[in-house]
Amino acid sequence: MPEMPDLSHLTEDERKIILGVMDRQKKEDAKEQTMLKIKEEPKPQPAQKLHQQFESYKDQVKKMGEETKPAQDMKSEAPTCGICHKTKFADGCGHLCSYCQTKFCARCGGRVSLRSNKVTLACIHVADGQKL
Repeated sequence: MPEMPDLSHLTEDERKIILGVMDRQKKEDAKEQTMLKIKEEPKPQPAQKLHQQFESYKDQVKKMGEETKPAQDMKSEAPTCGICHKTKFADGCGHLCSYCQTKFCARCGGRVSLRSNKVTLACIHVADGQKL
């Protein structure tokens, strides 16, 4: 440890403050040394470490895959048009395609007359593809 600095030119209150700071610093240094000793535990072998990293990566990928599945299943729950992706819907608005179950806006589909004189809702992809 370095020698104590000359504090004779300071007032009693200033000396107490500086000595208090120096004591706190000594305590922090001691804590840091104990933490460094704890961290010096034996490291796992490189092969074990790689295996652990691979397993954690695999788990993360599985979790990400599980999170995206519900979003794919709910095409009709999208807050925007499933065709143009521009029109935003309020609750209960938009039309649902009778064939592909995609929610669409007025510009991306509408009522289509079938050959059997029935009227149904279809998006432009289905209507153009089937030429209803």
